[in-house]
Amino acid sequence: MSLLSPDTLSLYIEPGRIQAVKAVGFGQRPGEVRQRNATVHASDNWQGMSQVCMELIRHTKVQKVRVVLSDNLARYACFAWRPELRNPDEELALLKLNFDDIYGPNSSADWHFGINAGPPGLNRLSIAIPASLFAVLQNHFGVGYPKVQSVQTAFSATLRAHRKQLGPRGWLVNLEQGRLTLGHWQDDSWQWVYSVHAELNSPEELIERIRHEIRMSSLSLKPAQPLPIYLHTPAIEHLPFGTIEGVHFIPLKTLNKDAGAKYAFALLGVKS
Repeated sequence: MSLLSPDTLSLYIEPGRIQAVKAVGFGQRPGEVRQRNATVHASDNWQGMSQVCMELIRHTKVQKVRVVLSDNLARYACFAWRPELRNPDEELALLKLNFDDIYGPNSSADWHFGINAGPPGLNRLSIAIPASLFAVLQNHFGVGYPKVQSVQTAFSATLRAHRKQLGPRGWLVNLEQGRLTLGHWQDDSWQWVYSVHAELNSPEELIERIRHEIRMSSLSLKPAQPLPIYLHTPAIEHLPFGTIEGVHFIPLKTLNKDAGAKYAFALLGVKS
């Protein structure tokens, strides 16, 4: 343990499983990797998740905790710029109306919202997680446990970890086990974003899905100005990818070679 740089436990929480990566010392090097099966569901008020997280924290002995939630536990929307909005309360009210339009009447009542920062005039990314889950994380799993320093989702964590590589336009593809999240921005302004269940186990299956999304978007590809598509696909990134004319695939690579924890390392931003 370093007093100047407290050890941190990063928890990647997905339905049925929690992965924990301990980063130690000034360089935040990975010290331990643990994985536990868990019941991650609102039906028990997230108690199954809390118990496993508390066990991992007790055994790992850290001073700080950060959480990344699988996109299976999140919802996304593109929030259009509205110059008439005067304050955060008005913005949140419109954000909830937008959410209800996409996911069903009054669905926003059970969700906690966040929105990415951006300059005036640009569409932004809005993110929602279950309000009851946010409340559990906000309580830091109970008295005597380290405070949860941050809560991110898989897609937002990928954006943050690789923001220096992302250009002013493109698509970001984030592939987890059973979940595909895609977002498109142009001139740094979000155009659309969505997340769907998808069992994609090979580059061929992923590329075919991307072809489908390109057709659905009615996008006209120009070989002279290829569309940058950034791929965060740790589970299959070691396999050769094909090509699509008019598309420039840009893999967002993971350095760590531990196959069992590869996605958690990539998502949690822990150095290998």
